[in-house]
Amino acid sequence: MAKLSCGLSIPGVFESNGRYFRVQSAGGKKRWVALTRIDEGVAALHRALAALGSVRPGTIAELLGQYQALGMGELREATRRDYERILPRLAHHFGHLPISELRPTHVAQWLEARRKMGRGAVRANRERAVLASVYRFGMRQGWAESNPCHGVARNTERPRKRYVTDEEFRDAFDRSPEPFQDLLAIAYLTGIRATDLFALKRSEHLTPDGIRFVESKTRKLHIQAWTDAVRFFVRRSMEREPEAEYVLTNKFGKPWTVWAVNSQLARLGVTWAFKDLRAKSQSDAEHSTLGHQGAMDQVYRKVIRTRPVR
Repeated sequence: MAKLSCGLSIPGVFESNGRYFRVQSAGGKKRWVALTRIDEGVAALHRALAALGSVRPGTIAELLGQYQALGMGELREATRRDYERILPRLAHHFGHLPISELRPTHVAQWLEARRKMGRGAVRANRERAVLASVYRFGMRQGWAESNPCHGVARNTERPRKRYVTDEEFRDAFDRSPEPFQDLLAIAYLTGIRATDLFALKRSEHLTPDGIRFVESKTRKLHIQAWTDAVRFFVRRSMEREPEAEYVLTNKFGKPWTVWAVNSQLARLGVTWAFKDLRAKSQSDAEHSTLGHQGAMDQVYRKVIRTRPVR
């Protein structure tokens, strides 16, 4: 069984003239069925194979490919992109093994090796979580008997303790363009996770009672009540781009992305991450909605000192 240029060896699948083909036998004759172009990637190949009928993967690399093609449909876009970055690393570490040969001790030793390296210990936890999802998918398909990640303790993670001071926040807010000011303000005032914040749509999530959405992490319904400050920045963002589908948009009228936010923070030269605003929101909830007089007060032009963040 020849190895394909993508690194996989799939029974009955061959390459020719830039395409993948599956050789099928019918009536004593072999027929070459065209699948996908090689440059379309492994996920497209596995989708094409699935359309022809179930193809049982033999190695972990093949299982990873099937999961990427067929098992990620319910993931949010940001999560899917993160998983797609992790899957090649899992294929590098474990892809050569038959599915049934990976044991909990292998996973534990891999996590321990990453911990001893002094870097990558936390990232290894994320990769372990993806591997566990892959095996759960494999078990549902009848391709795996058990999940080798079960019972394997993760590497210890220290919670992030970065607190964005009022001065740091006001300085970044003052120097930001108006679209980014709106994003910073809503992130701080509501404490909504970045993934959910970027996905807010006008027609779907804005109601008379507040901002209504299902949290991506907990899957629980969340209703963020309106305050005058929250309403002001939401309205200002929408009035700037009246035709936009999303509530919060950049200067081009497009929804914010992690890359765009990180790029903006890098230009501002701050030493904190966007996710730190959620911690600041929770920490400041017993204080004023706007923190103190200053940056957002100057934009909002009203003094609100007692209304809680949440």
